[in-house]
Amino acid sequence: MSNGVNEPVINEVQDSLRPLHNQLVTWGDSRSANLIGDLLGKEAAGEMTIALCGHFSAGKSSLINSLCGKKVLPSGPVPTSANVVSIRNGEPRALIYPAAAKQSAKSQESGQADVTNDQKSLSPKEVSLDELYTYCTNGGDYAAVEVWDHVPLLGSHGVLMDTPGVDSTDDGHQKATHSALHLADAVLYVMDYNHVQSENNLVFAKSLSDWGKPLYLIVNQIDKHRERELSFSKYREEVEAAFKRWQVDYESLLFTSLKVKDHPYNQWVSLTKLITDLIDQREPLLTYSISCSAHHVAEQSLESYQASLQDEKAALLEEMGGEEQAAKVEAETSRLQTELLRLEQLTATERDLMRREVDSLLDNSSLTPADLREIARLFLESRKPKFKMGLLFSGNKTEQEKQERLDRFVKGLREQASAQIVWHLQHLLRRFGEKYGVWSESLQHELEAATPEIGAKQILDSVQPEAMLSGEYVLNYCRQLSTELKAMYRRAAIDFAERILVDVAASTAVEVQRVQQELSELHEQSAAISRYAALQRGIAERAAATQKLLPPRLELSRGGIARGE
Repeated sequence: MSNGVNEPVINEVQDSLRPLHNQLVTWGDSRSANLIGDLLGKEAAGEMTIALCGHFSAGKSSLINSLCGKKVLPSGPVPTSANVVSIRNGEPRALIYPAAAKQSAKSQESGQADVTNDQKSLSPKEVSLDELYTYCTNGGDYAAVEVWDHVPLLGSHGVLMDTPGVDSTDDGHQKATHSALHLADAVLYVMDYNHVQSENNLVFAKSLSDWGKPLYLIVNQIDKHRERELSFSKYREEVEAAFKRWQVDYESLLFTSLKVKDHPYNQWVSLTKLITDLIDQREPLLTYSISCSAHHVAEQSLESYQASLQDEKAALLEEMGGEEQAAKVEAETSRLQTELLRLEQLTATERDLMRREVDSLLDNSSLTPADLREIARLFLESRKPKFKMGLLFSGNKTEQEKQERLDRFVKGLREQASAQIVWHLQHLLRRFGEKYGVWSESLQHELEAATPEIGAKQILDSVQPEAMLSGEYVLNYCRQLSTELKAMYRRAAIDFAERILVDVAASTAVEVQRVQQELSELHEQSAAISRYAALQRGIAERAAATQKLLPPRLELSRGGIARGE
């Protein structure tokens, strides 16, 4: 990994913590809010925290003292209910936090609440390192211990975190170890040479791996290795294979010995260099770690919320008759709700559909084919002011010819409209009425009476007597006349469709009442289902709200940090 830092991603992670904290407070999840408050304090401090985990017997405390170059921690485990020890470089001193004091400090860091006088009386106690040993020997209910001493390895930004042994029978110790890890930016998992492949080790290492923090495996007491019994290369292969079988992702595997400094397999120098390198790379690691921890806290918060509803959900499920019955009722309710929506929108839907079909039919019909355009030309010719037939008795012959040409054109238009439009429109409207069971013989008579017929007046009114008779004028006249006649048929069809829709709406109203009654009966029958569904929605809404506030999931690589998938 390098020191590559993606500034926009870092800002996005930092900006997400406060809104997430506030939302958790609003939901009443003080535990998760306190954890995010820890991350806010961690972000402000800018420290690289390296946590050491492992069994009591793995020599973890001795390893930490060796890294510090002096005895900073007591030789045995601190006998408190659930404590974590943080070591920093500085003037020697120690702070011992009672459980309530640590909680109060978290509240102050996160801006969660004002500190009361009672909380102030529980402030952490500052002691010397010698006094620390006495407190540890005497025991007491301490949540955490912070120690400062001259530890050059840590510089001004490094923190070593000692956690309780993972094999402790005290449930509080194990919880303390897990809860402290949300502040760790990297984890060193220390194992005794003889117990590396124990199930306890593998299970805990897997949980660390799943957390996503950079994990380093430390096999301590390598001086116990006997080459004549098993070659070191074979031993290492077996260790690597065991962790691979458990799908434990780790950065590297190191072997150390505190007893035999010059042991050929002792990688003490590599370990100290690793810590120095991690502190140097703190910026991307801090951002990555905070993002991982924020996601982890959010996931645990949601799981806890779901667990808090489990009893109520179980009772509701019993009342519902089980999930299978509930699923059937929900499916039927969903079907009826869909049907009700369809019925309520039916009139508007069918109106739009009918208008589209009428428009399509008229757009694809032809009222003035070539042969009828020739009849139209003769008709238009007869409408010219100077049109005359014969020499003798020309007045009567002319009027007779004009009438005959008009009648022939009207007849041709009617025949064309009947074949191209009228029959199809009547069929469309009849099918529409039959679709909803409202068609009748009387409605058929109404349709026939409502169907318009092309009249001579319409034809005559559309003529422009002064226009020059030409092929272009005949085409334009026929096109305009066709548009006017189609508009006439469209108005008539739409008006009649509205007449049908009145009957359809009346019929639909009966169906709407039936569906509403069925839904009402289902709702009465399934109040438990509604409550159960509300709980499920609440969980989904909380999950969605949390996801919205979370920082981006990040990937850590040699190029630094970047958005993950």
